[in-house]
Amino acid sequence: MTVYVYRLRGSYPLGQSGYRSYEPPWYALTADTEEELHPLAEDIGLYRHFYRPRTVGAARLPVVGHYDLDEGERDRAVARGAKQITARKHDKMLRLRAAQLGVTRP
Repeated sequence: MTVYVYRLRGSYPLGQSGYRSYEPPWYALTADTEEELHPLAEDIGLYRHFYRPRTVGAARLPVVGHYDLDEGERDRAVARGAKQITARKHDKMLRLRAAQLGVTRP
């Protein structure tokens, strides 16, 4: 299975600069392909309209986006086989995949 979970950058304990106005931490669920991502997301109780495609401006890029997760959803995803990675590792994987697809700005 090539579904991944990583902590969103800037998602720190209260009192530090946060990624969102909601209580952190927040995580992301992504995969190598959407065909792998959506079934696992559905399995842990996420709806398809929660999916956040990768975009630049109004253009949707041909790389896989992500679902935002709270800690409980992250735990369920890991229990069902999602691999935990760092945000740095995700960025590297995203840049590599974008280069393979000929996308200059992931």
